[in-house]
Amino acid sequence: MAKKRTVGKITWAPRKHHLKENGANSGFGSPSVYHALIIIFLEFFAWGLLTSPIIMVLNQTFPNHTFLLNGLIQGVKGMLSFLSAPLIGALSDVWGRKIFLLLTVTFTCLPIPLISISPM
Repeated sequence: MAKKRTVGKITWAPRKHHLKENGANSGFGSPSVYHALIIIFLEFFAWGLLTSPIIMVLNQTFPNHTFLLNGLIQGVKGMLSFLSAPLIGALSDVWGRKIFLLLTVTFTCLPIPLISISPM
């Protein structure tokens, strides 16, 4: 039997299938810390890839205020994330977290191929 390791309130252990209240299998397996780590990596990776093209476009459009406008964009992004997090959290409680994680990562990574198609 594999050994369980507990860090804080997070348990790292082999997967076990969770059963719903009526005894049926949920079909997705148990949640894991690795799911969250993959999502966090994809979010930061996507924002890292988008920063350089955004700064280049801002430098061409506003050469004297490039970093000011980049700061404003990042500030608006942070504010919108702060305001929308409770709504997405409440909806994910109803419809499931994996669906909303998949949607948020998809829409965060979506501009990368779109920028390669058309930089403007």
